[in-house]
Amino acid sequence: MKLAIVSPYPPEISGVGQYGARFSQGFARIVDQVAVFANRVKGAPALDRLDGVTVHRVWDRDHVAASPSIVRALHQWKPDAVWFNLGLSMFGRSRPHNFFALTAPMLTRASGLPTIVTLHEIFEAANLQALGAANGRLTHWGGRAATRMILQADTVCFTLQSYLQIIQRQYGKRNTAHIPHGVYDRPHFSSLPDQKQILIFATYAPYKGLIDLIEIFKNLRDADSAVQLTIAGSDHPRFPGYLADVRSRYNDVDGIEWRVGIPEHDLPSLFKSARVVALPYTATTGASSVAHRAAAQGRPMVAYDLPDLRTSAAEDRLQIEFVPSGDKESFANRLRELLDDPTRCEIIGRANVAAMQSMTLEMMCHRYLQVFEQAIKRSDPLAVIKPSVNQDA
Repeated sequence: MKLAIVSPYPPEISGVGQYGARFSQGFARIVDQVAVFANRVKGAPALDRLDGVTVHRVWDRDHVAASPSIVRALHQWKPDAVWFNLGLSMFGRSRPHNFFALTAPMLTRASGLPTIVTLHEIFEAANLQALGAANGRLTHWGGRAATRMILQADTVCFTLQSYLQIIQRQYGKRNTAHIPHGVYDRPHFSSLPDQKQILIFATYAPYKGLIDLIEIFKNLRDADSAVQLTIAGSDHPRFPGYLADVRSRYNDVDGIEWRVGIPEHDLPSLFKSARVVALPYTATTGASSVAHRAAAQGRPMVAYDLPDLRTSAAEDRLQIEFVPSGDKESFANRLRELLDDPTRCEIIGRANVAAMQSMTLEMMCHRYLQVFEQAIKRSDPLAVIKPSVNQDA
């Protein structure tokens, strides 16, 4: 199979981009050819070969020509199938730029290429005000119109079963599939650290709750000087400079380690260094890759009780310690309880690792492969699909 993937790609750091990169690398082990059609990034070559994947940088954020640039590049490469790895705001910071770019799956399918989409967030479940996005009639019209366009693909996949059910109920579409988020690294429990270490890892925006967590940490630290906090990650593409601004305000707080722009290969050891992972989000956009990373490394989590996180925990059997949304005192108390009870942390961590054993990257890639092959056969019933290589990889 000759597979084309449309997705952001490193060195840019984003949740959707990391998902696309890791799955691209996974697909490269089980199909003949994989090419990613990514956004242009300053300092990154227009054509590169990374981890068995050919990367073509063919579209720009915040540019009205993103969609035709993508479709043109796909037809020049002539893939057997195209997988769009999409977030609703991944093409830019403005509604028009995102709307016009989201026509790309529909146009790709209309041009005759089997087209599969993974939609990580849906407008119908988003709290736009909490996410810092416009929330008027035009936004609602555009969001629903964009969803209808995306649903013109052969198959639209969701990492949350609840999202699939919402789309089926509101749009009456059945060309949908549920493929759980899965984990990027093989699930493995490592011994908990001796230190009372809290970790937050994110692409930062106001709704990720970083300031709340720092204030919570300061109170915990006042009561117990052994408590430490690691702040790791980078800015959300929609909020450039946010992390630097927060750091300038809190850089003198004792006990905080700032790890900005940590490379992907260091993330397993980062999570292993924590006793507890904090998810103080005030809003979410789909399944949390951070929650799945923490689960795969056997770490307990404390989170505000938000619908997406609660649903993801139930669907994927994650053990997350939930507290009422916005209740900072309860969040602090739950962190303190876990930090002071490593035995409980280990019990939760081992349960999370066990849950992730059935959601490895290899397993999820093979589930996608079945969807790709079905789309190819529907497009051309006479098509002969060569057996994939390294099926046991």
